[in-house]
Amino acid sequence: MGVHTLTKEQYPIANTNTLNFLKTNVLSVTDISRTKKLSEILDRFSNGVSDEVFVIQNAKKKDALAVIVDIDYFKQLLQIKEVVEEALDQIVMEEAYARKNKPVNQTLSDIFDEADINVNELMKLLEED
Repeated sequence: MGVHTLTKEQYPIANTNTLNFLKTNVLSVTDISRTKKLSEILDRFSNGVSDEVFVIQNAKKKDALAVIVDIDYFKQLLQIKEVVEEALDQIVMEEAYARKNKPVNQTLSDIFDEADINVNELMKLLEED
């Protein structure tokens, strides 16, 4: 059994911003159901587009998490996602057309190995969309 140490990317740094976010924007189901907190959050969103994010969690089931965001902000995020996906599709198509009449000198398996792409993980990701 080897020793595993956390890298900086795996271990989030706590600072005052993180603590303030956790204190004000991470709520339990009880906070939402037994107080007027949900109405307060929705009222905050009624003043125009807000990039505030609230995390709701079930204290009894730690994997039960959800995010509440302003619908207009969420729409913007979806539009950005769509633009990025379209741009990636365009890049792939341009590359495919550029290689269309060139001879093949590598197999798909070689390319996946060089890029360290796990085919099974790729298939799972494709199935999620």
